[in-house]
Amino acid sequence: MNTKNIFLFSVALFVTLLFVVPRSFIPLDLGDTIITVTAFLFGIIAGFYIVVTTTDYNSIKNILASETAKWISLYQNVVIYDEPTSQKLSSLIDAYIRRAFDYEVMDYERGTREEFAKITKAVRDLPLKHETSYIYEKICNTFDDIINTRQQLAVLGTRALQTFQWIILITLAVLFIFSLYGLRTGELFFDVVTVAISSSIVLVLLLIRELDLYLWNEKTFGYDIFENVLASIGQLPYYPSESLEKGRVQPAETDYRVGVAGKTYTDPRTIEIRHNK
Repeated sequence: MNTKNIFLFSVALFVTLLFVVPRSFIPLDLGDTIITVTAFLFGIIAGFYIVVTTTDYNSIKNILASETAKWISLYQNVVIYDEPTSQKLSSLIDAYIRRAFDYEVMDYERGTREEFAKITKAVRDLPLKHETSYIYEKICNTFDDIINTRQQLAVLGTRALQTFQWIILITLAVLFIFSLYGLRTGELFFDVVTVAISSSIVLVLLLIRELDLYLWNEKTFGYDIFENVLASIGQLPYYPSESLEKGRVQPAETDYRVGVAGKTYTDPRTIEIRHNK
């Protein structure tokens, strides 16, 4: 279930609770104190978590943009330096990216080590040509940069927030919403405000979750930048069937490949060519 559906469900739930939860079951003085304290703590902690997750998110986004740009540069330089190797490299990079799509952003560095090792061998096996040694130097420098970006991904490939931190945040959110419903007087304006604030709190939690999992705007940095690499190396765009089924991405290309998963996770994917009508 995506963020939009979860948010709409929460709005419907909070509206329903207006007719289920009794009014004014919390004393006014006690409720005011609870709301003030929880709102203060929730605001500070949620704000801090947003800053932390946004920092990691921006770092990951920049690293992925740098890595994919380096792949394109590497391939173009190899095309100039050694045409036969570039054809092999195109297939290896294609396999690398297809494998990367099997994992979320935070896990794909670990999941593509085998494919990366094959690319490393292909680059190391390039013949040394003295007349174009300057291009060979560019290839080596670019590949060193790719290694560097993958190391940075390995460092950032963990969630910024752990279970304990989520428990604290969710507890404060539930306590705040509980207090709002407990102080209701039955007036329409108060009910509207209660639903609006409660839904906004859920939206904040969903925002932090998407930033923590690197799902915010994932189409751009989780799919499009990789599709640009595939186009640059002469390969058709590729999407895992699960991403299409879950609506995480909608192919805009006329022709594209879809990797259909096997019966088990270890089974190789079947590649299908599909067309947009």
